[in-house]
Amino acid sequence: MKIKTTFFVASCAVLFGCATPTANLPSTSWYDKTQMRQEHYEYARKYAVERDKKVNTVFYNLKKNTGQELCDRKLKPGLGFDVGVYLPKKHWWEITSKETKEEEEDLRNLHYFDDENVIYVRYVIKGSAADKAGLKPMDRIVTIFGMAAPNTPDAKKDYDKILKENLTSSTLGQPVEIVVERKGKTKTLTLKPDDVCPYDLKIIQDDPDINAYADGEDVYITMPMIDYMQNDLELSAVLAHELAHNALGHPESGELNAALGALAGGILDGLANNPGGNSANIGEEFGRNIYSKDFEFEADYLSVYYVARAGYDYKKMSIMQKKLAARFKNNIYFSTETHPKPQERSALMIEAAKEIDMKKNFKEPLLPDFAKRNSNLEDKKDDIKWF
Repeated sequence: MKIKTTFFVASCAVLFGCATPTANLPSTSWYDKTQMRQEHYEYARKYAVERDKKVNTVFYNLKKNTGQELCDRKLKPGLGFDVGVYLPKKHWWEITSKETKEEEEDLRNLHYFDDENVIYVRYVIKGSAADKAGLKPMDRIVTIFGMAAPNTPDAKKDYDKILKENLTSSTLGQPVEIVVERKGKTKTLTLKPDDVCPYDLKIIQDDPDINAYADGEDVYITMPMIDYMQNDLELSAVLAHELAHNALGHPESGELNAALGALAGGILDGLANNPGGNSANIGEEFGRNIYSKDFEFEADYLSVYYVARAGYDYKKMSIMQKKLAARFKNNIYFSTETHPKPQERSALMIEAAKEIDMKKNFKEPLLPDFAKRNSNLEDKKDDIKWF
């Protein structure tokens, strides 16, 4: 008890001795705090929609212009719009704090629909199949592919499943009928899908780093990277590079090399009668990185073609490397284990742009050149038949 009393007295002495604010702040008591909170919530919602629309528009344009020859997989139908869903109201036991209650209140007051689990259009990509058919933001999806839009707690997940099952390489060229509700009236729209390279873009919400990467199935980009790349050209350079990694099979090649390195290291430990050795881990790391820089250069090279085919200013792509160098200045002088120096990559992009200019002058197809057969992409320009 004596210790607690002493601690309390000491704490009070410290607090009363602290410096205090001295500004005579103007009163804000007359503001409607609830209204302002909801204005901020609505601004945050619109910002997220515009951000997602901006980056997905660039990625969609890149995918739409690869053609079969620069996409390692069969193309699939693309519609060019994104949807959201209004979630069900929280139960009383889920509202555990004042903040949760206020958020639920804002969510309900700002809804555009009375029903829950409504699938609605968040945004439409300009020039896409959805845009040409007349789909509008805030349209409510009633039916798609002849099926009623899901209206369950897992509505978004169920909707994505419907798209995955119906937008495949086998349905290329087939029209898609969508019934929507707009301002209380239903409309039937017929979309003629675009042929796109079948990789999806994932926006990483909780990663604070400026980063983008590919895993062989999708392309990932962090929100700080989206904010750092301030225009469509810079975004196209980043996204085209990651798309090229996937199309060229680099993630799979890296894993294969890592597995071979680990195998070689394990064999070395066995021959040395050292079963607890670390050679397998060392070999795995060595295998994963052995061609990493070459893969980066190769993805840079193909990305210039992607950007040119999508109609962006490919001659200025090297600006993206300058921006990244400004963010990570040490990379100008010290090369990492996995990536070349930015000035080396810029030089390659400039030369690739000159190569494209020359092909345009001679009216040649915008296809990159390969010294030998690539297991994912063949050199269509030379029309080599591989056996």
